[in-house]
Formats: sequence, C-alpha cells, structure tokens
Amino acid sequence: MTFREQAKNFMIQVEIRKRNPVRTNTLISYRSLLNHQILPFLGNLPLENVQNGTVRGFVQHLSESGKSPATILGIISLVKAIVKSAVDQNGNQLYPRTWNNDFMDLPQVTAVGQEAPVATPETVQQAISRAIGPYKALYALLAGSGLRIGEALALKLGDNGIDSFWDSQAGTLTIRSTAVRGKIQPATKTEAGTRQVDLHPTLNSFLRRLLLGEKPVAIGGLLFPSRRPATCYEHAAKAGISGFHSFRRFRVTHLRKAGIPDGLIQWWIGHSGKSITDRYDKIGQDIIARKQFAAQAGLGFQLEVI
Repeated sequence: MTFREQAKNFMIQVEIRKRNPVRTNTLISYRSLLNHQILPFLGNLPLENVQNGTVRGFVQHLSESGKSPATILGIISLVKAIVKSAVDQNGNQLYPRTWNNDFMDLPQVTAVGQEAPVATPETVQQAISRAIGPYKALYALLAGSGLRIGEALALKLGDNGIDSFWDSQAGTLTIRSTAVRGKIQPATKTEAGTRQVDLHPTLNSFLRRLLLGEKPVAIGGLLFPSRRPATCYEHAAKAGISGFHSFRRFRVTHLRKAGIPDGLIQWWIGHSGKSITDRYDKIGQDIIARKQFAAQAGLGFQLEVI
C-alpha cells in the first residue's frame, strides 16, 4: 500500500466517522495540504517506508521552500495521522511509529514568533465609518461581540430552533452554527462555541437601525446574506483590517482591560476552560449577571450616529 492510497482511505474515514467528526473547513484544508504539499513528496512511497528518516527529509524540504513553522507542524501532523490510520480488522495499527521530533528537526512554534494583529479602537472606528451597507453592521458586530467571522455570517433574525440567531429585542446572540464557504453548517467550531453572547445596548441599537431600518432583514433571514468570507476579507483589507480575527483579539483585550471575569470572557468568546475550576464556573448561565457585565464593559470604540 502506498502513502497515497492510505491518504485516500484516511479522508474517507474522517469524513464519515461519528466520533470526533471533522468540520468542512478542516476537510478542505486537509485536501489542499495533501494535493499541494504532501502527496508530491510522499505519495508514491510504500506506507511502511514513511518513517522518521523520510519525514526528516520532508521537513527539510518544507523549510527550504519557505513554509512557516506553524504550517510545517500542521503538515507533519497530518502525515502522522495518515500513517496511524492504517489498521487491521481488529483496529490494531499496521505500522506503529515512535515519532522523534528532535530527530526530524521539527520547528517549534512560539507565541513570540506568530503574527497576531489586534485592531485598535481607531482602526475599528475607521473601518466602520468607511464601510458601506451591511459591512458597517458586520464590523461593528465583530468588534463588539468577538464572534468568529463564520459565526457572524450564519446569524439569522429570529429563532427557528436550529440556526444561530439575533434576538433584536433582548440584544442577545445565540450561536449554534457557522458559515463555511457560503453554506450554513449546523454545528459550531467547538463544543464551547455553542453559547449566547450579550451585546452592549448601544451596539444592539446600532444594529437595529442598520438591519431593521429602511430595508429590514426578513424574519428568519440571514443578517448578512450572500456575504462570502473571501469577499469580506477583501473588503476588510481595503478598510485597514488585518484579518477578522483582529476584531476578536480586540474584543478579548478590551474585556480584560474592563475587568470582566475570565469565565465570562471564555463564555462569550466560545473558548473552553482548561482547569477544573474553569469547568466549575457557571457564570455563563447567569443571564442577569451577563447583561450587567456587558453594559459595564462597554465597547472600547465609538459608534457613529446614524
């Protein structure tokens, strides 16, 4: 069996399995890495020959071609997963490996070396001011809520019991789904991604004026219809925004400066707690406290008068 053949089996497995299902975006990423990076180098090798020495040469090739440490780690993690996925009828690995990262000379990723742009209050205000139509509401929502872009693009007006929605009266976002390449996926990125996010009253009023005003969004309709991430990224770049995650980092930074409890920040952002104490923290279920903290925190930027 060649590595290419097992890679094909692996992709079928991860797409249909019920335990730890792989999201659509991840499948797209896997296919891209396989087609453009991994298979040209390892595809025709017998699977049993893909060992530490082989992968060491592959790592060197990736480094010399200018790939970032984070990209290299992602590629090699996929290679390891494909080798591991080859099992017999009893589920035992056919080619068990003891991977030696030091021998393979895998790069290390540190926070210092990673680019993580954070929007400033001035950048946020400028982007909203320059934006036209729905983009004005989208940028304000992202900066004032910390939503992922896919979560924002999946929001609908009113609750149908399945999708993410905005309760325009209560000023609350209920996150249940995400948009992937223009299609709504009925699941969030992680388990913690299923949550409610409370909007500051000023932001909620701003959104009501823009989205429910002269040309209101229909009940049950998407807040930002026909907005594909690629188009949004291009539009945001022109407005001076270095990626939509910079809005998310801006929101987290602002909430910390405002003294909001970490447990509530994690809840609003959709991050799972890492400790037993985090799991004991149930502040996300206290709606009254959440609303009070949302009002107390403010936005960290000024909204224009419409």
